[in-house]
Amino acid sequence: MKKLIITTLVIGAILTSCSNNGKKAETKDAEKVETIKKETTITFKTVKDGSHVDWRATHLGGLKPRYGKVLIKKAKFLVNDNKLANAKVEMDMVSFTVESFPEGDEQIEQLTGHLKSADFFDVGKYPVSTFELTKTMDASGVYNSTITGNLTIMDVTKSITFDANIIVSDNEVSIKSEDFSVNRTDWGLIYNVEGTAGVSTDYLISNDIGFTIDVTLGR
Repeated sequence: MKKLIITTLVIGAILTSCSNNGKKAETKDAEKVETIKKETTITFKTVKDGSHVDWRATHLGGLKPRYGKVLIKKAKFLVNDNKLANAKVEMDMVSFTVESFPEGDEQIEQLTGHLKSADFFDVGKYPVSTFELTKTMDASGVYNSTITGNLTIMDVTKSITFDANIIVSDNEVSIKSEDFSVNRTDWGLIYNVEGTAGVSTDYLISNDIGFTIDVTLGR
């Protein structure tokens, strides 16, 4: 009976880890991007200070949480009739930071270097990741929009769907998303994935990686 309880708790912890990094985004094959530009289209392309993407990851079972930021390198929004019609955001993977350790901790440099290496994001070869909008739908509740777009990490592109607040004004446009997660293996990120043979469970890393997008553009 005691063994059964312990096993149940372990399974529960593993299942709970799926939500530690945010709500799971719907992921599908990449979709076609249609540029919708009219005579009255307003273009926003000045990236405001502080625009970034938060990332989150954990070891198996939600243990050893790791997190940090990636800065927005470049972006372009097209607005038609006060509605966001197109958006492309470029994330500067060279700016990748780790913020889950105290300032000055040697683990910051170690983990940052490892995440930038070919084991993970191979930043030397792929210095930019992109998100390109394909569709928006009105939503109700905490977030006013449901966004679908193509996320490209390294040389893999997948369509993902998540909720966000899109705010359009005369001088700027902002996208602030919910905390959402994707399965990193869909983008070929397979280092120490769940079930890797010969690797201790202490070193296995959850397949889910979390993101939160916070970007504001001026004209």
